[in-house]
Amino acid sequence: MSQDDQALSRNPSSERRSVLSAAMADAVPVLISYVDRDERYRFVNRAYENWFGVDRSEIEGKTLREVLGDDAYARVRQHVSRAMAGESLTFEGEVDYKGAGVRHIEARYVPDVAPTGEILGYYALITDISDRKTAEAEMARALAGERRRAVLLDLGQTLRDEPDPIAIAQIAARLLTAQLGVGRAGYGEMLPEPDMTEIIADDGDPRSGVGLLGGRRLRLGDFGPAISVDMHAGRTVTVGDVALDPRTNDPDVLEAYAAIGVRSFLTISLVKAGALSAFMFVAHDAPRAFSADDVAFVADVAELIWSASQRARSDQALARAAETERLLIREVDHRAKNVLAVVQSLAQLTPFESKAQYVQALSGRIGSLARAHSLLSTARWSGVDLRDLLRQELEPYDADGGERVVLEGPPVLIDAQAAQSMALVIHELATNASKYGALARPEGRLTVAWRWLDGQTLTLVWREKTGAPVAAPTRRGFGSTLIQSAVKQIGSRVAIDWRPEGLEASLFIQGGAHPRAADSTPPYRPGLSTEDVPALRDQRVLVVEDEALVAMELARVLTAAGAVVVGPVGTIAEAMDLVDAALIDRAVLDVNLGGQPVTPVARALSRRLIPFVYLTGYQDPDVDGGPVLRKPVATSALLGALARGAPLTARPAGAQ
Repeated sequence: MSQDDQALSRNPSSERRSVLSAAMADAVPVLISYVDRDERYRFVNRAYENWFGVDRSEIEGKTLREVLGDDAYARVRQHVSRAMAGESLTFEGEVDYKGAGVRHIEARYVPDVAPTGEILGYYALITDISDRKTAEAEMARALAGERRRAVLLDLGQTLRDEPDPIAIAQIAARLLTAQLGVGRAGYGEMLPEPDMTEIIADDGDPRSGVGLLGGRRLRLGDFGPAISVDMHAGRTVTVGDVALDPRTNDPDVLEAYAAIGVRSFLTISLVKAGALSAFMFVAHDAPRAFSADDVAFVADVAELIWSASQRARSDQALARAAETERLLIREVDHRAKNVLAVVQSLAQLTPFESKAQYVQALSGRIGSLARAHSLLSTARWSGVDLRDLLRQELEPYDADGGERVVLEGPPVLIDAQAAQSMALVIHELATNASKYGALARPEGRLTVAWRWLDGQTLTLVWREKTGAPVAAPTRRGFGSTLIQSAVKQIGSRVAIDWRPEGLEASLFIQGGAHPRAADSTPPYRPGLSTEDVPALRDQRVLVVEDEALVAMELARVLTAAGAVVVGPVGTIAEAMDLVDAALIDRAVLDVNLGGQPVTPVARALSRRLIPFVYLTGYQDPDVDGGPVLRKPVATSALLGALARGAPLTARPAGAQ
């Protein structure tokens, strides 16, 4: 027996501790290592193998630089030096590891100090916090959006009371520089002389290289003929770096930008009565990318300035702007409440199998709605491009960027009313493909092609080739139900064909899509006691609602209360047919059905003495004849409003 073996036999607890320590290090998901004085790995746990894709034997014995790569080593070298000097430290940041990619880490270095005080090396515990940082960034972006919406409301209130047009523009410019952190922001109005503008107000950071522009007269063409053309056409212009953008990198044009210290900029054109009347700009003295949220925010501020300035210039403009603002606020309120109602319905209707599954499914659907909302916001709710809608959902799978996903079809504009339903359909198809279909396999291929059949019906074919035989599902899931409901909402139909090589779904869109150029009543007061709810049992309740998810949620709530749901339907014609043909005891009516007021249905119900309630996202709907519930509505309020109206019609004997 060797001396080492004899020592181990004399101290078996030490051996067990050593074995246990190594096993514990391998069991945890964090990276644990020991680095000696020469910056060589002497021990790494199994997590290193998962990170770097090599056996730990290929790491132990090598230096930090050899394992991490030059970039990552340069990032941590300062921390290594501090640990080697005897300092315990914790730090976090992004590190680009050789062979492992960019990771956001939290690292703790603990020096190994000998009894003599000599530093023998250090222990490292490294945790990948990339997912946490991503979630924090998404949350920060959502909070920033909410803050910007609050800022817009405050700005609207401030500008409403300001009589000076120049002061109006100056206040808004100051707000933009503060919110976006740019060197300068301003507002220009076009002069009678062609292509000439006067910057009536600007504001910026005095430390910025962007020169003072307030009061100056400039010719737009001097800053690039293409820029001038885009602005006169009403197009938003974003330039991340004037030296690299082909519209601005002409030597003479670059001199014009250098004279005012601008390297990047964003402009929002205000085209009124067919001509460029004014524009809002933000500019920076260094290269900068502007996000879709930035564009939408600046566009909202620009519209507020225009309205406030016109109101300040004349009494007529004041009245016109006040009405426009009232309608805008009403419409924003309507849309926001509709979105909240849809999200509420998704939360209620999404099946719960596990917390992780529920969160993933619900987050995906809400994310799809949010992405469609962002496209609509950027386009000022005029509609969205079908290719953009598809690309946004399929981009993670290489949409239009490689061979896995191919998009083919002419330019098509999807109406604002149909965009979010269309986005949900695409999301559900993409989610199914990524789990079970073409996008779940490296060899899978997806083609989405669309064309006009007769100039009115748009046919979109979603064709998957999985690379392996697939079988049709044995049951219909919530996703399929959601697709059918959302497609019906936009006046369309869908055909699903499960072929051996993969799914083929055909959408026939008969409303809400248009060819486009390549460029181009007293409030309801809640207070129902729970004893009144049984009044709905066995009552036949007509549901008239054009938001498919809200309609599904209403049907669920009413069924749970013991009512018999009639419908749901989403058009005036369908509702009138049911009022004429079906036995109805009560009704729930959405005020606006695809832009048409629900008044004919309400009048038909009133003539038959059938009680009903309105359900709307509008703050002050122009309706009469029934109580008004505002979206999103509490279940108790809805059931209470319906239960209050006792049926006024007698059901024929023997009727079911």
